[in-house]
Amino acid sequence: MTKNSANTKEEMLREFRVREILDATYRVVSRHGFQGATVDRVAEEAKIAKGTIYLYFHKKEELFKAAVEQGMENFTNQVRAEVKEVSAPLEKIVCLVEVVLELSDTNRDFFKMLLLERNLLAASPDHPEASHTLDLYLDHIRFIEETLQEAVDAGVLRPHDNEASAFALSESMRGCFQQRALGLTARSASEDAEILLDLLMHGVLNPNYNGYRELSS
Repeated sequence: MTKNSANTKEEMLREFRVREILDATYRVVSRHGFQGATVDRVAEEAKIAKGTIYLYFHKKEELFKAAVEQGMENFTNQVRAEVKEVSAPLEKIVCLVEVVLELSDTNRDFFKMLLLERNLLAASPDHPEASHTLDLYLDHIRFIEETLQEAVDAGVLRPHDNEASAFALSESMRGCFQQRALGLTARSASEDAEILLDLLMHGVLNPNYNGYRELSS
């Protein structure tokens, strides 16, 4: 065996082991929360020795941070790949909402993990422990914003504050997943997507009601 092939095999083993540990972390945190999640539980879930985890992550906080960042990177890459296959601006928005909600169910353990720890996105942008996580989140928001702007440029959507809409749409999708994850609704991800798209495109104000125009005049 050559030195290069040995290195490649070692790298593949490392990638497999890290992915195995992170997947186990998602499951443990989704069941026990961040406070109840321990390295011992992650090791038991992954069916490996506790010491093996410390070969890759020096402390619990480092493990959880890596799990969140890897999950966010995988998620945003999948969303971008699906949406970029669509050319029509309106269809891109439809695809974006549908894909996000479908992936939230497919990766339910990871999304439950995010719901349990919103502080990961609440730290100061220059905080060394949270800056990369926040960057990943903002990259996703910017992608939503760009998708909306493309529809505005095409005359499909009226001019509006795309950044504010991107944040609002992201939180709406998150809320729909939370309702399903908590067992508060029997709706599917596709049904939630239909509801959100209807709200985005048509709003909830009765078109025959003139009171809003009077208030805003």
